[in-house]
Amino acid sequence: MSISNLMSLNFLVPYVASKIDFSRAIRGMRGMPRRLLLVGHKLVGGTLAVNTLSTITTEADAITKLGEGSMLLAMWRDAKANADLGLPIDVIAINEGGSAVKATSALVVGGAPTVGGEVMLYIGGERVSVGVTTADTSATIATKLNAAINAMAKLPVTAAVAASTVTITARWGGPTGNDINVRTTYYPDDALATGVTLTTPAMAGGAVLPDVTPVITAMNLYRATEIVNPFTDSPNMVLFENELAARWLQNNMQDAMVVTCVRGTEAAITTWLNTRNSPHVHTIAVTNDCTSPWETAAMAGAAIESSAAIDPAVGPTAKLLGYRGPVQGAGFVVDSMNNLLAKGGSPLNIAVDYTGSLLRMVTNYKLSPGGAPDRSMAEMCWLKTMSFYRWYRVTEFQNKYNNAGYKLGQYVEQPIPGQKIMTVDLAEEIMIGLYKIFCDAGLCQNMPYYISTLKVEIDAPNGKLKIMDEPVILTQHYQTEVTSNVVAGQV
Repeated sequence: MSISNLMSLNFLVPYVASKIDFSRAIRGMRGMPRRLLLVGHKLVGGTLAVNTLSTITTEADAITKLGEGSMLLAMWRDAKANADLGLPIDVIAINEGGSAVKATSALVVGGAPTVGGEVMLYIGGERVSVGVTTADTSATIATKLNAAINAMAKLPVTAAVAASTVTITARWGGPTGNDINVRTTYYPDDALATGVTLTTPAMAGGAVLPDVTPVITAMNLYRATEIVNPFTDSPNMVLFENELAARWLQNNMQDAMVVTCVRGTEAAITTWLNTRNSPHVHTIAVTNDCTSPWETAAMAGAAIESSAAIDPAVGPTAKLLGYRGPVQGAGFVVDSMNNLLAKGGSPLNIAVDYTGSLLRMVTNYKLSPGGAPDRSMAEMCWLKTMSFYRWYRVTEFQNKYNNAGYKLGQYVEQPIPGQKIMTVDLAEEIMIGLYKIFCDAGLCQNMPYYISTLKVEIDAPNGKLKIMDEPVILTQHYQTEVTSNVVAGQV
């Protein structure tokens, strides 16, 4: 083909023109920008304004903006610990609900040590411990525990003591405080000093829901590819589900996914999942664990998006660093895990040391709009893959063809040399070339089928290039079946 002119043919003055064109500088697979967004409560002393988007990179910045002991700071630390290098972590702090009530628990110390020892307590998975002697009474032990709790600024609670009772109170108001786990012993070698008892009622009384509407407003023109939402009540879930549904439409394309975590029995979690059906939400299902659900969700969100940045078609199986799961015998059995997966929940793989890893990530989607069972959007990786697939093609056309001086040739078969004319043949060549990149990257397969089903039309009067394709994505290897036909003796 001939070389196109850089200057007008009417320009006659002797001159040397040299154009630098970066449109072909990047070849092969490009990485999609990914961001993790954490939504939650900060403390009053945190300098970050509520409903304001902020990127936080350092521990010092996180403490200053969010406040030590806040929900958001704990989420940020957990996300940071589970995120690969290069994954930006953004936060939006949300107001508590009006007149929000803080959750509390009254811890009661009983008895007295017959020998010296230790009294330990786990709050949200964090261990609090005091030494005791035979000179201590239940009241003095309670005083020691109270001081130890208040000395740990990172705890999500504060404490007050009266006689032998230590009352702990969540640092923020609302029902999420009810999910702060409180227990005495956790590991097999934890043992209260002989003669001492410690009663640890579940946190309760937290009430009045927050409203994520201002958070969604603050997300305008901003795209996070994974959002951690600690508020699993129906009103706030509906708001996020509707926002995500709009973001996945072709007139928006700021698609994201939300990760939540719900703790409870199989029956309780199933009841919750029965009211959810969004393909853009995935829910970690846990039971009897120590770690607060919003922290588990932050760990999972960072691990999921870090995996997707490398390969969105690979089912993430990362160990969640910092997670404290149920003790042996207190987790979900296999049948329960299968039931939860079928309902749209994602249980963790709990190891013998109580740590947890991602197992199989499914979305909340299970029913078609007509109410029929439908697994077409049940696998999280399928949506992650297609999100990347769409982004790659859209940016390819935005960078190289749309508004780049191309004309549409509806009937042109052999373009004039040097002319930038988009034809059916050129569009097919572009799409097949892009598909080959995805096949080579192990994201798509079956090139002959793709070519046979690719359709391209040019609507010249309206200035449109119209394409319909059928990518065949790679799925995930979750199960293996081996049948051994045994032959005994001589063959």
